[in-house]
Amino acid sequence: RRLACCSLSQRPVTKLLTAQEKPKLIDPLDYEAVISELGDELKEDPLRDLLLFPDNDFTVSVSFHVLCKLNKITAFRCSVFILLFSVDFPTFGYFLFSFKRRYFQLTQLTDNSYIMNFYKDEKISKEPKGCIFLDSCTGVVQNNRLRKHAFELKMNEVTYFVLAAESEQDMEEWISTLTRILQISPHDGPAPDRKSLDLTEHRQGESTARRLQTHERREINKERLNLFSLDPDTPVLRSPRTEHSSSESSSVRPFEEKLGRRFMITCRSLNLMLQGCINESETGPVTNIEPFFVSLALLDVREGRKVSADFHVDLNHEAVRQMLGGCSQENGLCSPAEKKPGDCYLSPDLEHWLCFPKQAVFSVTNPHTDIVMVAKVEKVLMGNIACGTEPYIKNTDSSKDKVLIKKNSGDVCRPVFKDNQGALDRESRFSPLFKQESNKISTDDLIKLVSEYRRAEKTSKLQTVPGTLDVAVDYVPMEHQNCVTSSYVPVKPFEDLSKHQPTVEVEEFVQDTTKFIQPHRVYRNHIYVYPKHLKYDSQKSFAKARNLAVYVEFRSSDEEVAKPLKCIYGKPGGPVFTTAACSTVLHHSQNPDFYDEVKIELPTQLHEKHHLLFSFYHVTCDINAKTNAKRKEALETPVGYSWLPLLKEGRLSSQEFNISVSCNLPPGYLAIKEASNNGADVKWVDGGKAIFKVSTNVVSTVYTQVGEAQVLVHIVAKCHEENLDHYLHSYIKVIKRLDFARSCLPRPQRFPSSYLNRVETLVETVSEHIFWKNKDLAEETRSANLAVAAFVKRCFTLMDRGFTFKLISNYINMITATDSKVLCELKFEFLREVCNHEHYIPLSLPLPSARITVSVPEYNLTGEFCRKHFLTGLLLRELGLALQDEQDLRHLALATLKTLMAKHSLDARYATKEKQARIASLYLPLYGLILDNMPRFFLRDLFPIYFTSSDQVRLPTKELVFIHNTPLPLHTPAFSSLAVATGNQTDSRGSLISVDSNPSNSDRNSEKMDGCEKFARPQSLIGYGSRCDKLDQAETRSLLMCFLHIMKTISEGKNMHFTTFCFAGFTQSNGSVQDGDTLSPTDIEANLSTEVSLTVLDVLELFVHHHKKQLLLDDGQNTLMKKVLDTYMLFFQINQSTATLRHVFAALRLFVQKFPSAFFQGKADLCGCLCYEILKCCNHRSSSTQMEAAALLYFVMRKNFEFTKGKSIVRSHLQVIKAVSQLIADAGIGGSRFQQSLAIINNFANGDAPLKNTPFPAEVKDLTKRIRTVLMATAQMKEHEKDPEMLVDLQYSLANSYASTPELRRTWLESMAKVHVRNGDLSEAAMCYIHISALIAESLKRRGERSLARSVCMLPRPHQHVSIFCFLPSFSMGWAAFMCISPNVKEEGAMKEDTGTQDTPYTEDTLVEQLELCVDYLWKSERHELIADINKPVIAVFEKRRDFKRLSELYYDIHRSYLKVTEVVNSEKRLFGRYYRVAFYGQQYYHFTSMKEGFFEEEESKEFIYKEPKLTGLSEISQRLLKLYSDKFGADNVKMIQDSNKVNPKDLDPKFAYIQVTYVVPYFDEKEQQDKRTDFERHHNINRFVFETPFTLSGKKHGDVEEQCKRRTILTTSSSFPYLKKRIQVVEQQSTEMNPIEVAIDEMSRKVSELNQLCNMEEVDMIRLQLKLQGSVSVKVNAGPMAYARAFLEEKNAKKYPDNQVKLLKEIFRQFAEACGQALDVNERLIKEDQLEYQEEMRAHYKDMLMELSGIMNEQVSLHPDRSDDWYVMPSIPLQTASYHLAACFA
Repeated sequence: RRLACCSLSQRPVTKLLTAQEKPKLIDPLDYEAVISELGDELKEDPLRDLLLFPDNDFTVSVSFHVLCKLNKITAFRCSVFILLFSVDFPTFGYFLFSFKRRYFQLTQLTDNSYIMNFYKDEKISKEPKGCIFLDSCTGVVQNNRLRKHAFELKMNEVTYFVLAAESEQDMEEWISTLTRILQISPHDGPAPDRKSLDLTEHRQGESTARRLQTHERREINKERLNLFSLDPDTPVLRSPRTEHSSSESSSVRPFEEKLGRRFMITCRSLNLMLQGCINESETGPVTNIEPFFVSLALLDVREGRKVSADFHVDLNHEAVRQMLGGCSQENGLCSPAEKKPGDCYLSPDLEHWLCFPKQAVFSVTNPHTDIVMVAKVEKVLMGNIACGTEPYIKNTDSSKDKVLIKKNSGDVCRPVFKDNQGALDRESRFSPLFKQESNKISTDDLIKLVSEYRRAEKTSKLQTVPGTLDVAVDYVPMEHQNCVTSSYVPVKPFEDLSKHQPTVEVEEFVQDTTKFIQPHRVYRNHIYVYPKHLKYDSQKSFAKARNLAVYVEFRSSDEEVAKPLKCIYGKPGGPVFTTAACSTVLHHSQNPDFYDEVKIELPTQLHEKHHLLFSFYHVTCDINAKTNAKRKEALETPVGYSWLPLLKEGRLSSQEFNISVSCNLPPGYLAIKEASNNGADVKWVDGGKAIFKVSTNVVSTVYTQVGEAQVLVHIVAKCHEENLDHYLHSYIKVIKRLDFARSCLPRPQRFPSSYLNRVETLVETVSEHIFWKNKDLAEETRSANLAVAAFVKRCFTLMDRGFTFKLISNYINMITATDSKVLCELKFEFLREVCNHEHYIPLSLPLPSARITVSVPEYNLTGEFCRKHFLTGLLLRELGLALQDEQDLRHLALATLKTLMAKHSLDARYATKEKQARIASLYLPLYGLILDNMPRFFLRDLFPIYFTSSDQVRLPTKELVFIHNTPLPLHTPAFSSLAVATGNQTDSRGSLISVDSNPSNSDRNSEKMDGCEKFARPQSLIGYGSRCDKLDQAETRSLLMCFLHIMKTISEGKNMHFTTFCFAGFTQSNGSVQDGDTLSPTDIEANLSTEVSLTVLDVLELFVHHHKKQLLLDDGQNTLMKKVLDTYMLFFQINQSTATLRHVFAALRLFVQKFPSAFFQGKADLCGCLCYEILKCCNHRSSSTQMEAAALLYFVMRKNFEFTKGKSIVRSHLQVIKAVSQLIADAGIGGSRFQQSLAIINNFANGDAPLKNTPFPAEVKDLTKRIRTVLMATAQMKEHEKDPEMLVDLQYSLANSYASTPELRRTWLESMAKVHVRNGDLSEAAMCYIHISALIAESLKRRGERSLARSVCMLPRPHQHVSIFCFLPSFSMGWAAFMCISPNVKEEGAMKEDTGTQDTPYTEDTLVEQLELCVDYLWKSERHELIADINKPVIAVFEKRRDFKRLSELYYDIHRSYLKVTEVVNSEKRLFGRYYRVAFYGQQYYHFTSMKEGFFEEEESKEFIYKEPKLTGLSEISQRLLKLYSDKFGADNVKMIQDSNKVNPKDLDPKFAYIQVTYVVPYFDEKEQQDKRTDFERHHNINRFVFETPFTLSGKKHGDVEEQCKRRTILTTSSSFPYLKKRIQVVEQQSTEMNPIEVAIDEMSRKVSELNQLCNMEEVDMIRLQLKLQGSVSVKVNAGPMAYARAFLEEKNAKKYPDNQVKLLKEIFRQFAEACGQALDVNERLIKEDQLEYQEEMRAHYKDMLMELSGIMNEQVSLHPDRSDDWYVMPSIPLQTASYHLAACFA
């Protein structure tokens, strides 16, 4: 992975990287070379402490370690250890702490500080020996690591004092007292305050500005706090007294080996009951009559395992030993004479001395009472166990023949410890010798038997062998001589061998638990082999295979001539090392168990040919004196071979194996991998089954049982598992050894290159293991990662720091952004640990910018920057990557950066401003990262830069930011966070967020980001795609706080490089109080908010000071000025403390003083914005804020008056009134607090002596009076806030009252639009914006801006196309240009010429922006037909400007609107609403006066037309109004009038309020019917409505058709719908009453019209058509039409009515008959086969209707003459004739 990273090409990147590419590698500089080159210059630098490591970075101490075991080379040796303290403290030369008795006295000084003087004795009157000033103390904590009853005083994170009291009570009193003294609560007082200047200050000129500025700077710097010390997310750093939790805060001693409980045994004798003199002369001593062999070992009965290796001892008398003859202990296998590689040898003297050891040292790491020592007694094989033990049990004297093969005879055991603490049981003795059963001979069986031996009820059932084993157990003497390790290596140099017996240390098998495992201190390289079982009962290869013995050999080759190595530890009496070991033999057992232990010394270099060879023999035991020599040679018969390679995948392992047995041993047998491989040279026993079981136990300091790449991680994981991390700390801190002389050499010369290569390989190996094992071993790899980080960090102390940079770079680049989240987290944990180095700042080389490429600014994260400031650059690069990742990783990355910056800001070594500024310069590239991620955390309404729909930043093309009085385009690479590391400006990439003004690029970017939730993790910081997901509050807060700290601390020269739009979001983190801080979080949050605000004000004022010329361009009417003011306004838009607002008010006074032209001439936007926010504060709940706001507003008025040279305050007057109007709708101002603020302003004006004789006080008074007039409407609005119609009416009245002030009228129209949008009335909202457009157009006309209109004089040439709107733009026609859209806009023509119109800064662009808003709401309200008309004035403007792109967009919008019209017209799915007439009646009389007051006040007895949305029913609007007015007047006082009859108010009960609701429809006369063809036209610009009321002359509402009359009422409204309001008052009412025949004529005409309309539709609605037909011709339901015919057309009835009406009705019925016939024809064409029967039925009903109609009308109505199926109407003829013709036709 590392090499792959290095192979990345170094080409400029212009596109997104693929998923396989990795971040560009950072090649760190040669740190040592740079320091050496700049050495003299750096020493002269005034800030050299930041650039150079201190000379006393580390101290060297010599510590002698008394080894209890030494290796083979030397005795005591001197170790030089390097002591490293925590990174938060400088290193001191203390290694061993010594305490001296001193007497301390705690005293309080006059300045309220405390001091601790200490004296040598109790005579405190003398001069103290020293003192501790507690004002530098940061905390007091208990510290029992060094001494009992000790506690620690931390001093400024630099040093500490450790004191120890005489008792625990004294210690607690001292700690309590000192803690109480040191406790400093958070800042309880108010935040730093800027005192307001005298508001009556009247002196003008630059002196005032200078005094203001000086005063503000002095006030803002009082009691300033560290920004990070107030951050609730970093509680430890905020409170320096908190004890540092890092394990490095305490010193670590070199590793001290903790030996287990050690004891020594001395084997004295073994005496059985059967003894005698074995010499033939019977002159010798009485001894055992045959040799016995004893082996001792420790067993853990509780854990069921073997605790130690076997210790073999020979207690036989010399005469008995001679019974074995001259055969060696190799049991017949001769030792090879030649020496081979891998053989082990000792000197002859040493080998002879170790021939019969009887003393041994055992060690137990985990002692407890269930550990027992077991002695196994073996004898020469002479049959089965029962035969062998029988003579001893029966006490007979029979002697047996002696054979060289041993067999087990019995076991004996004894306890070792008295208790679980390891107290040695020296008094106990071995138990009797228990006979061993042949079927329970394995080690596992032995452990079970031992547990039974210890139970009394079991012991009585066991058979014993009489005899005693005398073994003494005692502690190991302090000075024990002539002791060897388990490898026979002397612990100390030997004295004379003849003086002392040898003592052998027996190997302890430590439990495989990290709690008990410790690092090795001596050389070990053993493997223990345990043959366990052989299953030979099924074999057919050998005739005899019963008394089975196993020979174990260690070989290095499988060739035919290969010999075994002499490396197997022998038994007493034989050579120390032998070539083979033989197991015990069970008599006549074909499936023997084994318990033997074979100990082998491994060679230091193992290869694949090293293996264990097992040879199996059948042993003959029936040999006697008469046996011939040939049979004696056949004592051992080979019956099989097996082999076991030691290395598996290159490593040893302790495990159990089941292997096959071969009948023969062919050359090259290791190549046979499986028993199924039946080659010609090998034959397997029992078909190749795995019939031999053997296990191994590796105890080696040379060979690991895990892979090399896993060693360190394995150790780390094990230690971490058992909470033994201090072992690792001790190892890492102490194991690095360095000759003292080398520490004086230059760093590059201290270590050879081979050593550096090994260190690099180590780090790379561990990193690979972390990479691949992080999923399976999460906690272990995390600990390993931190351990590697700690190791690399410590390399900075002694090694080449450039080399250490390389280690860090390789490690970091191993993990890319495409890797798992866990790996990325590990990467940041690694970075956090490394960057936590105490000399991180010198390592990052905070040199002046001239040291790197001049053309690349310091705030670019270029490759050159990362090379020079390696650690900082690496951290910022990884932070940039993490910000494009998941939230958890972003939090971790930001916490790493913030913690690091906070640590440096609180470091006492860097307390000066100059040092802090130099440190802050290291983090300047953070500016680019913030720019890149700005759309992810800045809110649209808080951020002054424009945003596209995808939240990308778009800046106007001409927008510039000025640096050093030089314009710099915003798209310069200087403002991007990252650039290619070539130093070439053309090779730098831009900001991650597009700042190009090219709309096409922006659109493409918008399309790319729209709908995107999450990008894949970026591969490089050069050209990656930005994410769309938002940063949460904590992330935004961290980023901005870090950058705010940079801007606060950096030098003034650097501050000028930052643009104001970066300031906009810094107060965003102040919106809410954060929980979770244990120490007064509210106070901390308040102080943090104040400090953030003051910092922003500092930077903002500094920026204004350095860019005053740019801000004054165009008299302050520029983009930069607007951005600065927007930033100031953010303080008011986000909740701030009272103290913060006081500073903001003071800063704004200074700002207005400096730039009056920006507020009082040109556009009024800035002045209006300022007045709006100030007036909001005039309603603040804090009285002091009200006072400050009133004072600032008065200051603005006064400056306005002075700016106009005493003429007027028109600008501030209008903007204040406008702001008040907006606030009434937005914030509901007008209460007592606001009234009080107005009174304060008046008092200022009246008390301003210099202006007392000017018009100024009167103008201020007039302004406050007008404000109060506007506020009078506030109470009514609040009263009607739940009545949307009344609320809009009130706002409409206010808008009309400001006809002479376009800006104020516009304000109220916008307020009305907001109410409509909130209620979902989008058509009315669109009309409000159209009225505003007409208002602006009229204002432009009045101002005389007719530059384009004058071009009408220039006649166009022939054939030249010129739009009429080029000559008649909207502002030349005024409001009349919008008459085609709505006739209501004529209201805007009522504008009066007043001073208000003179200060209305409308332009052509203002009108275009407003028209675009109109289009937007016309789309939303589905009035697509108006979009073309509203766009015509805009088209004229862009034609004049030759802006063809915008023209194409406009025409495309018009095209889309007409497509939409076509769609909705055909579908008829567009609903414009319904209309209702609502009348209000009711008045209440008061009995105690003659006055009366109506319920509805001005609405009393008035009628309105209400426009309701879509399909609102009559019941729905009735219920709404009933609830609305019931809530106002009480539910018992409101009644609904259920009919539509005319109401006489005098007939109503005056105690109730009455509401009458009637459904009405738009009314059109004949001409309008022809003109208004579409549904839109029938619902647009309508002001007449109709409803009908049925009645009879008898008084009933309904009667028969002959008596049914109805009243038609036409209502005319004052304005046309849609309008500014949802309801319009009725101004005219016309009623017409119809007699019964006129009702019939009207009803039948309507039916004819409906049928014709349905038949003539392009797409006939068949369902509606059939319903109408069924209601017209069906016999069952034709009572309506035919009832009219019978009532008015029958001859006897027709005479009652005028002839013309009768004729008209007849003509209508003829048309009705024709319409029904046409409808039947249309239906017949549309129906399918399943409706043919229905069609025939309808046609039959139609014919029946015609027959009846012909009879009634006395005329023949028949089929059309030219069609057999058509009927036609005959002339009026007698009834009989008509009947005849009808009958003839049917015939």
